[in-house]
Amino acid sequence: MKVILNSRTKILITTIVTVFVIGLLLLEHLQGGVVSHHLLARKDMPKISNWWGILIVPLITWVLLTLIQKRHIRSANKQKSVSEQEIYGFIGAFIFGVIVTILFYNAPELPGYLMLMTFVLALFMRIYQPEYYLGFILSMTYGFGGILPVLFGLVLIPVYMIEYRYIRKGLFFIFNKIK
Repeated sequence: MKVILNSRTKILITTIVTVFVIGLLLLEHLQGGVVSHHLLARKDMPKISNWWGILIVPLITWVLLTLIQKRHIRSANKQKSVSEQEIYGFIGAFIFGVIVTILFYNAPELPGYLMLMTFVLALFMRIYQPEYYLGFILSMTYGFGGILPVLFGLVLIPVYMIEYRYIRKGLFFIFNKIK
């Protein structure tokens, strides 16, 4: 199935995400109130309400889809379909986010190790690209609300990009000199 990422597709995906976030918030509201999360899971840090997700998650979805669309137009000078690599990147990041969320609530000491693994992974894959970020955010929205995954990603994405674009090249240069 070929999916061309145009304005109509972006509106459809963003609408689905908006309905998803509204559904989560409605579910939380009916179960005793919308949850707020402390930054870094520390009680001395400020709380952020999940209500912010209704604005932030659809907005960041639209922005990330626009970045993917611009990358397509830049590379082909026309609309082209979403590649399998982009879909697999989204799905992989989504699964990773689900695992981190489950581990956070069931084995809180493990997600830190899993997140450290991403720094190694960033040397070999472009996990700083929008499709990875989108999968990560959407998968963690249920467990952490809409804001915390976005903030977390905003910190990590530049680190992953620097790591892939510069540190990786430096390591390859050093390894080639050693050979």
